[in-house]
Amino acid sequence: MRFTLHQLEAFVWTARLGTVHAAAKQLNLTQPAVSNRIKDLEEEMSLQLFQRHNQRLQVTPQGRNALVYAERVLASAQEMARLDQGNSISGLIRIGVDESCAIVGMPQILKELKDSFPGLRVDLTVGGGAELLRRIDNGELDVALHTGQSEQPKVASSFIGWTEHQWLAAPDLVLPPGPFLPEQALACRIVSNPPPSTLNTSVTKWLRGGGCEFEEYSRCNSLSLMLALVLSGHAIAVLPVSIARAHVESGALRVLDARPALPAVPYYFSYLAHHRIETAARILTIAQRNLVMARFFAQGLPPPAPAVG
Repeated sequence: MRFTLHQLEAFVWTARLGTVHAAAKQLNLTQPAVSNRIKDLEEEMSLQLFQRHNQRLQVTPQGRNALVYAERVLASAQEMARLDQGNSISGLIRIGVDESCAIVGMPQILKELKDSFPGLRVDLTVGGGAELLRRIDNGELDVALHTGQSEQPKVASSFIGWTEHQWLAAPDLVLPPGPFLPEQALACRIVSNPPPSTLNTSVTKWLRGGGCEFEEYSRCNSLSLMLALVLSGHAIAVLPVSIARAHVESGALRVLDARPALPAVPYYFSYLAHHRIETAARILTIAQRNLVMARFFAQGLPPPAPAVG
């Protein structure tokens, strides 16, 4: 059996992201190139790795077994590639992350950074997207993972994925049958981040879309506490899918069928454009890989249109 790392990479990223289009974007390849690599791998292994369902690709049972080994091979190859890089990055790097990233992916990101670059010291700041944007604009951070995009020429921002928000409630909350509408939300106790947070903006726009104003709510600057308040039945909230997924899957929380649906929010990796660019690029690779594996991002959505101006 002869297969290549490029074939395994195409297989793994298509499995993680759900579409050839998304995998091609991730790998900087054309869609036909990714499709051909997967086809060649399937022929080499005499296995069907994917089946199509509702315009998306699903990994077959045989493909899931193969995926475990493919990820191990790629991880080993990455470790081997880092043999000559272990001491090439050192010193202090100031990283800012929002709370959802801190909860879902940061432990794994920090572990890989430590394993890959033993001489690198990380100063970690957890804050809201607006706060992180202000800090990197002021030069107080070297890199940041957050919603929002800097307009400062000294700061570069790379889109790395979409984050999803959902209205969530305890299972026993009594609501009228049918879709969850803005006027119904105002009849409930709502907990949300204070402005100018991304979550507060999402709620405000959604309510105003139904002719309602977002005025009376409980303010909370902690996503963990907001999640606990919703779990206890004290309130409802809009929260990132990534931090609530396990509770939804266990039945401890339910997703409200919001109409209209809340739009996905673009997520960025920002860094000081003229400061340790090589370091930032390596951190970006590690951060994006671990966040994808942690199912932090929504799948199958195209990147946002470039900003005009």
